[in-house]
Amino acid sequence: MSMTDQRPRLTRYSRTVGILKVVLPLTALVLLSLVFLTARTIDPRLAITTAEIDVEDRARDPRLSGARFAGVTEDGAALTIVAETARSDPHAALKLDVTGLTLHLEGQSGEDLMAEASEGVIDRGAGRFAMSGGLDLTVTPGYALRTETLTGLLDSTRIEAPGQVTGSAPAGEITAAHMLLQADSTDGAGYRLVFGGGVRLLYQPEN
Repeated sequence: MSMTDQRPRLTRYSRTVGILKVVLPLTALVLLSLVFLTARTIDPRLAITTAEIDVEDRARDPRLSGARFAGVTEDGAALTIVAETARSDPHAALKLDVTGLTLHLEGQSGEDLMAEASEGVIDRGAGRFAMSGGLDLTVTPGYALRTETLTGLLDSTRIEAPGQVTGSAPAGEITAAHMLLQADSTDGAGYRLVFGGGVRLLYQPEN
């Protein structure tokens, strides 16, 4: 094939390349314009109004969900406190204000204490906790009690209800001005549950 025959083909090829250089960028611009025109505008305020949590409230008052404290006391009892929410105290780094908390104390010999309250405080700096607000308490063997406030230590088995305690005992209905649960110092195992302050027991014999 002669050089004269190749020249028309080279001319058509160069012309085609030149046209594509212009057409392809224009096509890309048109497609991008269509994407932006058809995209739905997102209103950031809508995310706040439809969210399951109050974002603005969390920003003002930061807190943790599902907080958990677990440890072993000096006498070997396992102590666990679980809270729905926990908020740190701005004046004490190791102090937490908690809500919806559950306490579980399990002694070495299988003794068991469970308590539930609507609110409370866990102060790891002082080694103490407090529970309040419609408090339900169960203690083995067979106690189902109710009181307003419960306080205790995080590093040893000592839990106290300083106010009135009412509920059921293995032998019947019981009422007392206060209650104390602590490790039994006589043999170093188990714990003692002591009621005080005008204790009344309404005996209910088994049928």
